Parts: sequence; structure tokens; C-alpha cells
Amino acid sequence: MPFQFTTWFWLLLLPPLYLFFAWLNRNTFSDLPLPRRRLALLVRCLLVTLLILALAGFQWVRRGHRLAVIFAVDSSRSIPAEDLEWAKHYLADAQKGMHAQDLAGLITFAKEPHIQALPAHSFPTNYLQEPGPTDATNIADALREAKALLNSIPGNPGKRIVLLSDGDETTGNALGTLSELQANHILLDTVVLPHHLKQEALIERLALPSRVKIGEPFAVRAVVESLTAQPATLVLLRNGEPAAPQKHVTLHPGKNLISFSQTIAHPGTYRYTVTLNAPQDTFSENNKGEGLVWVRGKPTLLYVADSPALTSFLQQTLRKENIDVAYAPPQALPTDAASLEGFDSIFLSNVSATELSDAQMRALQTACRDFGIGLGMVGGDQSFGAGYYRHTPIEEALPVSMDVKKQKRLPSVAVALVIEDLEIPTTVNMSIEAAKAIVDLLEPIDQLGVLDCNGFYFGQNTNGQSPAGTWRIPMQHVTDPNAIKAQMQDLTNMGDPPSYIPFLLEAARVLNNTDAKIKHIIFLGDGDAIYEANQKQTIAAFKKVTSEGITVSTIASGADAMGKRYMEAMAILGHGQAYVADSPQELPRLLLKDQETISQPPIIEEPFDPTPVDTSGALKGINWSDAPPLLGYDVVSLKPTATLGLLDASPGRNNPIFASWRYGLGRSVAFMSDDRARWAAQWLHWPGYAKFWAQTVRWTMRPSPAYDYDLQTTQENGLGHITLDAVDTQGHFVDNLKVQAHIVPPDNGNPTPPKPFDIPLRQTAPGHYEGTFDAPDTGTYAINVLYKTPSSSQLVSMPTDLVNPYPAEYRELDVNRYLLSRLAELGLGRYNPSPQAIFGADRPEEASPVDLTLPLVIAALLLLPVDIALRRLAIDAKALQRAWNRLRWRRKPAEDVERRRLSRLKKAKQAAFSEQPATAQRAVTKEAPSAQSMSRPSIVFSRLEEPMRGEPNLPLKEPEAAEELAPSEEAEMAGLSRLMAAKQRARSQVEVSTEPRDDQNPP
Repeated sequence: MPFQFTTWFWLLLLPPLYLFFAWLNRNTFSDLPLPRRRLALLVRCLLVTLLILALAGFQWVRRGHRLAVIFAVDSSRSIPAEDLEWAKHYLADAQKGMHAQDLAGLITFAKEPHIQALPAHSFPTNYLQEPGPTDATNIADALREAKALLNSIPGNPGKRIVLLSDGDETTGNALGTLSELQANHILLDTVVLPHHLKQEALIERLALPSRVKIGEPFAVRAVVESLTAQPATLVLLRNGEPAAPQKHVTLHPGKNLISFSQTIAHPGTYRYTVTLNAPQDTFSENNKGEGLVWVRGKPTLLYVADSPALTSFLQQTLRKENIDVAYAPPQALPTDAASLEGFDSIFLSNVSATELSDAQMRALQTACRDFGIGLGMVGGDQSFGAGYYRHTPIEEALPVSMDVKKQKRLPSVAVALVIEDLEIPTTVNMSIEAAKAIVDLLEPIDQLGVLDCNGFYFGQNTNGQSPAGTWRIPMQHVTDPNAIKAQMQDLTNMGDPPSYIPFLLEAARVLNNTDAKIKHIIFLGDGDAIYEANQKQTIAAFKKVTSEGITVSTIASGADAMGKRYMEAMAILGHGQAYVADSPQELPRLLLKDQETISQPPIIEEPFDPTPVDTSGALKGINWSDAPPLLGYDVVSLKPTATLGLLDASPGRNNPIFASWRYGLGRSVAFMSDDRARWAAQWLHWPGYAKFWAQTVRWTMRPSPAYDYDLQTTQENGLGHITLDAVDTQGHFVDNLKVQAHIVPPDNGNPTPPKPFDIPLRQTAPGHYEGTFDAPDTGTYAINVLYKTPSSSQLVSMPTDLVNPYPAEYRELDVNRYLLSRLAELGLGRYNPSPQAIFGADRPEEASPVDLTLPLVIAALLLLPVDIALRRLAIDAKALQRAWNRLRWRRKPAEDVERRRLSRLKKAKQAAFSEQPATAQRAVTKEAPSAQSMSRPSIVFSRLEEPMRGEPNLPLKEPEAAEELAPSEEAEMAGLSRLMAAKQRARSQVEVSTEPRDDQNPP
């Protein structure tokens, strides 16, 4: 159909409107003549029809055979180089069949699509290397990107996508995009890449139980797939150590099952790893399988301390209280929450935050909040604020805060940041990021300013400018940290000076004008300002600054070896610290260390007697009346919803000593004194010491489930699958449980960790519950299955995990022909077409709609005055006739008008002759006519003939005799009268018909 409507439902208004106007025309305009009334109705209906067609989106569809094609080529890691070379030849052959009006574009894709060539009359065929990540295949996003390109082409040509892939989709849902393609009239052809992979061996998965008992035998099974028959060696590791002898096996083509037998004697979480070594192999990334086993035993505490010897007394005390204690140094703490699932509680004793990575701290926070594992911190000179835990994930999980300056009136700090431009620009300006991180370390009573490295060097000063640099952010109190960081985000053109000394002196000058007790300068740059006018002057400048109580630290970013050495020398001369930060993840730890330089540790070391406040929970039943004094503690602030257990009620203090609260699914405690022979020296032999620590640890521990249900996890095609089989101790199925799985994806070192999410586990059989979630990333998915027991409302936690050792891109060895054929079938395209067929005769018809809305509206506006005139104006037919005649006369040439007027006069003259009496015509006399009698007719005829320009005179017979021609006087007068009357009638007819102008009237 050559026409179409975008909003056709407006057409439904036409019939009722026609009927309404017909009724209105009949009853309202009945006084008009019938022809005029019918014409008015016709015009009104035509006007409304034009407007309704415009509202309905009336379009004229222009047909054609222009074709636009987008080629989407799979360039993921699983595509061999031979396949990409084959794809280049395919594209080149297809391009040969393009018509002059055709368009073609090129997209390559792996984890995400990238446009290599916009739609044009030709395109390059050699740009098939994927610029982005290649460890995944996302066909769905590639099809959406191709659709967007096709829709951007003007004129709506025939649209087609040609997908070249092996069909091994690892993320996304390509079949789900077909409805979008069909809605946009896009056809989808699929071409199978030949897949030249000849040799490969991989570990498809590692099968092992998620939970076992101490001493219970279990099997670790590796599913190994190989394309060829070949020998191979498998190695089994447990927590990175050999767990069994190597196995030398012969692999057969297809899947092979290799099993290892294992038993574990101690509780905890154990990570098993199987590695494969085969000679005929292409990808090494898939030669590894991993899994976790959780061994349940007695309640277990993971005790993390700076020294096992100094804390041995507490460990022995807890073991006597039937609590298993596993010691670990800070560097051995796992970086993922799944590896902590084998412990019921975790305590940190005098461990500095600088000894822990950000991933380790996030793992502890997640273990407590999402998995119910207890968390505790014990004080010391490296704990709490003195250990730089402010603004860390662990501080968020604890019931106390390290923000104590307002309450404790600790010394204020003033920091001057001197920032230069980096020699090598980077995506993330590390100097600016470090400056923003420093703001987070300061309190409102502290001050901060930012000085750039522009301006006049070596003390020069003109026009009132600073001797060196400009204070881009003036020295000010940190009352609004977000506003200061927003200003820092816009800092550019900071300068690249040949010397830092002038800026050092300028920063010291401003710091000396502040009232801060602690003053600090931090240089941020790449250390390339190595020119100094005089080494002695440089040393003298640093001595002058340090003598004024100002320290200097440096943070080098993007520096070469010489730049790092120079920045380190500056820090040594300035009695500060030198750091190197090349990634944002390193900044928090570096700046926490530097906080020691710019602040004093919040510690009180004086004997005091702890005062009990709330003795419920962990402190229940302890006799505090005979408790000896403590000798010191870390100063902290109690969080609003925390429970205060012990207090230093000394005059003017009121500081918390013991606090607890619930954090997510877990519990956490904070004991601000220590557990060793420094501040708790007198507690070590107090009878209540063992009870205090045993009750504190047990209060934080995660409760054990009432039933030991079977919990399993599997992964396939980028999806994780969780199954729970609930059977009670009598062997009965447990139905109608409300089961939910809380999942924490792996962060893989990302600065912004992924957000946890929940999925329901629905019952699909008696006692059987299952759920599925997207698991495209490599690493360990920590999973906590939560349910309420049938007999109580207690929430039970069952932790497990899912390990994805390598990207799914390396898991599939065969071409997924089924997916590619389904895409072509449901996409209304062709499966495996030849390159010549892409632009061949089988073309989708081009349908280019032309919108007629504007022409229809213009026509309606032009018709509107006619509609009004027919119904409202009184029109006289005679007046119309006169106007028409006048119009016609004005349009005729003047010569034509003159000729018609003279023609009428000629006819009038002939009529005048015909009206004379026969007697007068025949009367003749033989006498000659008198002069008087001959003169009248001559005068009359001369007047009639005078205007006859170019016309011959009427033939007159010569009178035979004067007497014969002379009529009687009566006859003469009668003829003359008739002649004048005929002339007058002719003149009247001319005036009525033509109404000539006065200057055109005949004389």
C-alpha cells in the first residue's frame, strides 16, 4: 500500500463528523440556496478530512531497493587468527556485490561492541582486531549496536545485519534481541566461522562437596575435556600446598573424569586447585579448576595479631574454654569473604590498617554484615585511630568511630598541598586523587590549602603576584570537605617548574600564619624539578622550614627512577615520608601512613578502673568489683546505636572502653584496651579474664544451623545455580521454607566493589529448593543461604560459594550452530549465506515514508477562508457577472476590445440602411440634387465611417439625376431619425457589454 498512517485511530472520527456536518448544514443554513448549501457542506467535509489525515500521521510510502548492511564480526579470544583471516576474505567478497546506492558498515565485538566503520558505500575489511576486552562474547550487545547504526541511516533503506561468529555466547541473551530487530524491520543473517581450533585441553569444572566433617573422606573430581588423545599431568593443591601426588593420565577425545581422594583433620575453609599440563594445548587460561570445602568442627576463632608470641596467653585461655583458635598474621588474611566462611568469628589484635589491603578489609566487612561471622577489634598502639582505621570498611563494621578530635580536643592540623602537572598525562590524575583523599583525613578544625607550581620563581614578584605559585584553594578550615574536593576536581594547568624551593617557602609562609598546632607540607608530582640554583641554598631552605615546626612529605606519581629518588630526598630533608602511588587503590594506605606524620595518635596511657554500664550480653555474670585497673586505651567515640559495656569514668574523660552492636547478620565488638602485658598486664591473672574473653568471643560467633541441609552450587554458560535439599533428622522432607540466597560477587581488585544482591530459592520438589543468578565474572561468588526453621522464627545462615576459575570464553570448544541457526530463523534471515548473496537479488524492500502532515495542514488553512465565505458572505449573481465581465475585459488586449466595438458599430450601420423605406431608396429625380440636400447625408455617413479604420466604404450608387436622388423632406427626416436611433442603440449595446473607458469611446 503506497500510503500509511502512524496514528490511524484518528480516522475513526471521520464518519461521525460527516454526519454531524450534514445535520448542521441542513438545519442551520436552510436560508441559503440549495447549490450553495451543498457546496458549503462539501468544502467543510474536505477541510475536516485534511485535518484528520494530518492528525493520523498520513504518510506516502516510497518504495525502492536500496540496502544497508552492518557486518558484526566476533573477535573474542576464542576465535583463532585463521578465522579472522577467513572473515576478511568473506567481507571483501561480499563488498564486490554492492550496488552504487547500497551502504555497509562494520562492527567487531567480544565483551562489548566497537564500531570499526560507519555505514558508507564502501568499508575497510582489515579492521577486525577487537580494541576492548576479549574474554567474553556478547552477541546481544553487538546486535543492538548494529540496530542503532541502521536506524541512524536517513531514508529508511532495506536493513540487514550479517553476524559472523562461532555462536559461543558467554554473556547476554541474543535471542532476546530479535523482537527489537523485527520491530525495526531488520533482517538477521548468520555466518558460521569455520573454527580452526585443532588442539586444546581444559578443565571444564571441579566437583567437590561444599561441606564435610572432620576426618570424613571425600573426592575431588576434575572433569577434563580434550580435542585429541594425548598424555597429561594433573596437580592437586590445597590452600596453595600439594594435597596429593601428581597424576599422569592419558586423555581421550571428549570428556575425562579424574578423581582425587581427600580427608581434612582440622576445621576451616579450604581452597582446592587442580592444574592441567597437556602438550597439545592452545589456551593456558582454562587449565585450572578451583573449589572451596568448608570443614565444620568446634566453634573457631580466627585470631589476627601482629605477633603470635605476645598473644599466646589469650590463645591458650580460649582453647581452655573449648574454643578453637586459628592464628594468622595480617598478610595471610584472605581477600575474599568466601575464604572466611570456615570461621565463626574474627578478631584483630593490635593490627594496623596499613598492614591490611583494602580488599582484606572489605572481606572482613562483608563476612560480618552478609554472612553473620563475628568481628572484634582489640586495642593497642596500632589499633583504632592509632592504627589509621578512620574511614575504612572495618570502621563501618565496628560499634565505635575514630572521629574524636571534637570530643577530645586533639591538636589541629594545617596542610599545604603543592601540586604540579604530571609529565605524562594519565586517565586518572593521581595527584588530584591523592589531594582529595587527604581531605577525607582531616577534621573541621583542621585547615587545608592548595598551591600550584605556576608563577615567578626564586622570589621574583611583580604586579603584586605571589613570589611562587597561586593558591588555587586558599588556606581554609575543612568545614565542607565535599566542596573542597569539588574544587580540586577542576584543577588544571598546575605548572611544571624547574625548582620546588620557591613553592616550599611560599607554602611555609602561609602555614606560619595559621594557628594550627601541627603544620605539614605535601608535594604531589613526578619529581622532575631537579634543577636547583645552589645545593647549599636548598638544604638551607629545608632547614629553615623544619626549624619552624613544619614537616614535608612527598607523593610521587608517574615518576621515573630519578624523580622518585629526588622526591625521597625532599621527604628526608623535610622530616616527612616519601610515597609512590601509581594507582588509586594505593592511596588510602599511603595516606593512612602519612596521617601519623600530621597528627598525634589518640591514646591515653594512665591507670584507670573500668566502670560497667550495660552488663548484659557478652559481659553478663562477670564480677567487676574485683577487676584490676587497666593501664591505657585507644580513644574512640561511641556510635549512636551501639551498646556501651565499659567506661572510663575518670574526671573529665567519659571514654568508652567496651562496646558492641549488631551489624547486618553479624555481631561486632570493640575493646579499646589490649589483651597482652602492656595495658592489660594486671588482667592476665584476674579470674574474670578467661570468662570475659570467652563470653565476648562466643557472643560474636555465628550460630550453627539446626539442620545440616545439603547445599550445592554449579556454574554453566555464565549462570550460577544453587540447590538446597532440606531433610530433617528423621529423614522427612522440609517443605514451605522461605529460602533466600545473598550473593556477593568477586571484586577482582576493582576500586569500586560490585554490589551484593539477593535471589529467592523456590521449591520445585518435596524438600528441594533452587535458584539461578548471572555469574559472568571470574573469581569466587560468596553465597549465604538464609531460611527460617519450621519450628521457630530464627534466621539460619548456611554459607557456601561458587568458584569461576576462568572466563567462560575459554570453556566452549565447539561451534554453537544451534544458536546461530535459530537466530537466522527467528530473525527472518538466512543461515550461512554466501558472500555474493549478501547484496544479491534477495533484498528487503526499501520503504521510505514521506510525512504529509505539513502539506495537509497548509491545504486546510487555504481552504478555511473559502469555507467561511460560503457560509457567511451574501453574494449577488448580477454583481458577480459584472465583476466577471470587468475581469475578462481587463485581461483582453486593447486591440481586441477596439476591434469588437467597431464590429458592432459596423453591424449597426448596416442595420440602419436596411430600415430605410423602399420608396425613399427608389425615389430618384432627374434633376440634380441641391447642395443642401446632398450635404446632410454626406455629413452623416462621414461621421459613421470616420472610425472605420482601414475598412472600405459602403458601396453607393451614383445618382442618375439630381431629381431622382432628391427625396422628399419628410422622407429625408424620417430616414435620418431612424439612422440616429440605430446609432444610439449600437452605442448603448457597446456600453452595456464592455463598459469602455471614456478615452476609448468613439467620437
